[in-house]
Amino acid sequence: MIYLTKSVKLFNGHIFHKRIGNIDHFFKNRINALLIDLKKEDENIQEKFPLFFSFEKFNIFSWSSEDHGPQIKKSNKRDLYFFIENLVKTSSVEKNKINNIKLLTFPKILGLGFNPLSVYFCYNIKSELLHYVFEVRNTFGDIHHYILNNINKKGNTQETSKKLFVSPFYEKKGRYNLYANYNDDEIQTSVKYFIKNTLVFSASMHLNEIKFNNKNILSSLILFKNFPGKIWINIHLQAFYLWLKKVKLFKIPKQEIIKYSFGRKILRNENIEFVKSRKDK
Repeated sequence: MIYLTKSVKLFNGHIFHKRIGNIDHFFKNRINALLIDLKKEDENIQEKFPLFFSFEKFNIFSWSSEDHGPQIKKSNKRDLYFFIENLVKTSSVEKNKINNIKLLTFPKILGLGFNPLSVYFCYNIKSELLHYVFEVRNTFGDIHHYILNNINKKGNTQETSKKLFVSPFYEKKGRYNLYANYNDDEIQTSVKYFIKNTLVFSASMHLNEIKFNNKNILSSLILFKNFPGKIWINIHLQAFYLWLKKVKLFKIPKQEIIKYSFGRKILRNENIEFVKSRKDK
């Protein structure tokens, strides 16, 4: 039996959020992220993960497939793989077969976690990127998948209509410009939100791969001030700050029945600028 650790990679970096308009608001966080290979592994290869990481069970860092996609209890990596594959197949445009899918997401910490954004990277048999799927969740229990298909023809940035009510401080209207890219040991994502062609919100992630070992898992708890439920708590903390700034609240609408939509090609030039504070420039 061969022991390898190759289906999970560990990243660290920053996430930036910026509200633009009459009432500005900015925050950033240092984060850890996982890149998980969802493809079924060779049965003759058994992976040996760091002691402090587990699939589908409690640990310091862990990950559960039931938190993603159809959110079905007792699902596994293969179930999630086929779910994303079938989502992309609903597009009549793409005929190339997906050969592998990698998921960018956040780890659970001591069994607790929340993933407001996860990104699936879909590859063909030549290991060429075909599609991205942005999986967006809100704190009200809803989920939507924005599929950026045929990126080799349409580009890494595509426009989608906003389908998910994410924040009580914005209505469910407008459009997103979504971007993702994974090269070597670096991942970047960008979400730009427009209402009536005016940019009102921007969020981005910039991540770099680090060694996936026990030392980096433990050190991140201190360096990144990681604690159980950090992302979920911080979302509500920032919402409290916006409430103090007297930002208007909107009523939560009914959930959409269809949980996926497709990106459109952006015909104009789109420059991807990652939101950073003055200190980070």
